[in-house]
Amino acid sequence: NPVSDMENNVRGTLNMLESARRNGVGRFIFASSGAPVGEVEPPIHEELAARPVSPYGASKMAGEGYCSAYYRSFGIETVSLRFGNVYGPGSSRKFSVVAKFIKQAMKGEPCEIYGDGKQTRDFIFVEDLLGAILNSAGLRNEPDAWGEVFQIASNREHAINELAIILGEELKKRGVRLETKYGPFRVGDVKRNYSDTSKAARLLGWSAEVSLEEGIARTVAWFCEGCGHE
Repeated sequence: NPVSDMENNVRGTLNMLESARRNGVGRFIFASSGAPVGEVEPPIHEELAARPVSPYGASKMAGEGYCSAYYRSFGIETVSLRFGNVYGPGSSRKFSVVAKFIKQAMKGEPCEIYGDGKQTRDFIFVEDLLGAILNSAGLRNEPDAWGEVFQIASNREHAINELAIILGEELKKRGVRLETKYGPFRVGDVKRNYSDTSKAARLLGWSAEVSLEEGIARTVAWFCEGCGHE
């Protein structure tokens, strides 16, 4: 639904920025995505030209553009963070692949992998993501960061098939079986995705610390111990 996507991600972001300008808010952290870059040879970095392959990516690209403009036109210290594939405790309402697969497995439903499962993603644990947000909010005297875009991910590439195996092993320890099935590729789904996070390390003083194996273990534990039912 590209029109609804635009209303939420473009008009919504602009409304927030304009409210910040009118109310004297000095710092604005924008939750972006790797989607604006589109289909490129990874690792994704901030100097790549944005060529989104999905309406969602186009909407996030527009948000980044408005953040840049509001810093350069009005002096609001904007920071655009391109989140990787976020997962972790507290994600019972998310429909991204980690949370979805765990919930489906717990219900005894098969987990559908789009295409051949060889497509890769850069998964970032929620606590690492929060660290990037807090670092951005707490920056002092870092003019090189204002109006800029940052890749916020683990700087590691994992295939969906690999993710399913790690999830399956953790769920098995708790008596839950993960069954997979394969469906057609989704239009606009990039084949490879992982990020170079060196700019965030240099200007935000941030890098990811939690491995996929550790993060999945902690996420599965949260769901299986009953915390996934809020």
